[in-house]
Amino acid sequence: MITITDQASFKAKDFFNYLDMQLTQAIKKARGNDLPIKIAAGTSYQQRNVKADITEYEFGKKYVSVFKSPKLDVKIAYYLEDNDHGCKITFNEDVLSYDEKKHSNIGTWFYNWQLKQGAKKQLKQMKRNVLAYAK
Repeated sequence: MITITDQASFKAKDFFNYLDMQLTQAIKKARGNDLPIKIAAGTSYQQRNVKADITEYEFGKKYVSVFKSPKLDVKIAYYLEDNDHGCKITFNEDVLSYDEKKHSNIGTWFYNWQLKQGAKKQLKQMKRNVLAYAK
């Protein structure tokens, strides 16, 4: 599992307003209708061959979701905590389908390094998107 913690200049509510908008659009598109969406633990939807299950959700505090495809199962989580400078974001990514026992120590180290680099980029992009959305 990869964990990254970073400081953001926006508040947790801004992050969740953006996340809710993105999830609502994705779920409506996946379901092929314009019915109202309530983002909550237990919400699930399918995009192409990826099934998404929101397993934990508390507006302003946490979002945890599991994405399953034929080749990969990934769990991502965002935990936010407001502070005087905006909010602290802790991002977790766990590739559930990766079995370390099937790989060498060097292979696992390299895999985790790549995963961490990708997670850093993903968190940086998310922060940029939230800032643009909140303006």
